[in-house]
Amino acid sequence: MKRTIVTIVALLCCGWAMGQQRMENATYFGHIYLQTMIDGHMANLAFDTGSPYLCLDSTYQADSGYAYKNVIDAKMDGAGNNSASVKAIVNEATYTLAGHTYTTKVAPIVSLKPILGDYADGILGLSELGGKVIAIDFARGKIGFWERLGTSDIEGYTSIPIRFEGMRIFVELKVTVSNGKSIEGAGMIDLGSGEAVTLTSAVAESHKLNDITPSIHYSLSNGGIGGESSGCEFRADQVDIGPFSLKEVTMDFSYNTGGALATDNYIGIIGNNIWERFDMIIDLNGEKLYLKPNEEYNKPFEAPTLGFIYTDRSRTLDCWVVNGLFSGSNAEKAGLKQGDRIVAVSDRSVKEMDIVEQRSCFDNMTTIQLTVLRDGKKEVITFPKDEPRF
Repeated sequence: MKRTIVTIVALLCCGWAMGQQRMENATYFGHIYLQTMIDGHMANLAFDTGSPYLCLDSTYQADSGYAYKNVIDAKMDGAGNNSASVKAIVNEATYTLAGHTYTTKVAPIVSLKPILGDYADGILGLSELGGKVIAIDFARGKIGFWERLGTSDIEGYTSIPIRFEGMRIFVELKVTVSNGKSIEGAGMIDLGSGEAVTLTSAVAESHKLNDITPSIHYSLSNGGIGGESSGCEFRADQVDIGPFSLKEVTMDFSYNTGGALATDNYIGIIGNNIWERFDMIIDLNGEKLYLKPNEEYNKPFEAPTLGFIYTDRSRTLDCWVVNGLFSGSNAEKAGLKQGDRIVAVSDRSVKEMDIVEQRSCFDNMTTIQLTVLRDGKKEVITFPKDEPRF
């Protein structure tokens, strides 16, 4: 069986393909990035098992200069509260991955950079990959899309049943919230999420999760396709997937009234802050998930201390855009607002910071100094990092 190596460019807030593709800068804000060609133009695609489609960023598509003929108007749901009105390319967009070329039936054109940042040229979903075996080695930056699975490939792995339905992948999930109170049901494997577990608003309401303390509320201007989003972070006692139990997990639940995080079809989505602790193989045809803990398995789950969430728009807007704030954080108290454009951190231009430096930019700071643009005027905002609330 021939297997080619594919590079994961970055793991974005990462492989092997038809064989193997190597990833560089494999941990970037919790997303998995692959570099590929779309109709002759290079693109960085966020690999997202929560998406059934190939999606193109609207700015990337416009800049490519490629004019598609078969384009329709459509509506698209996502992690945000609302449906988005989009254009969609029908039976025309092609992409190349590890020497194989695919023509996707539907390719929505979506404004992705305000959500994921300038590095994202699109999203690679499962529509053409439904018959493959997906193998990811997070620690070494490899991802593979294989035709079939051999016995030697799963040596040392634990097998867990999954359900592959509607181009989405589900696994049984148990969350022990606190004091023995647990929530059980299907969780969606979402490699497009950088979080650990996000429970839906339907689950949060039925289990009265608003009563959890301590917790931190947050709001996002661009929480996903569909726009603004909000939720609450807290520390769960335990998360169980198959025989694996992860302790003291920082996770969240949604307040959304619409979109993928308001459904009662599953209890929540499971993101890369869980999966990066394993070597994982997903056999879609065989409906099996194979997991093997890696060196990150026992890494503690961190509580948020920065107080705000930003999106890197340094290539297109020369800044980082404040996309979200945590309620009661020092950043909020100091006057930082959603939509502020951060142009410098401690007097250093954000345009000078590459992906690797961004990952550790705030790690050793106790006081944050941001130069922001608001309504065309510069302002310096200084505040101490938050103490962990849980």
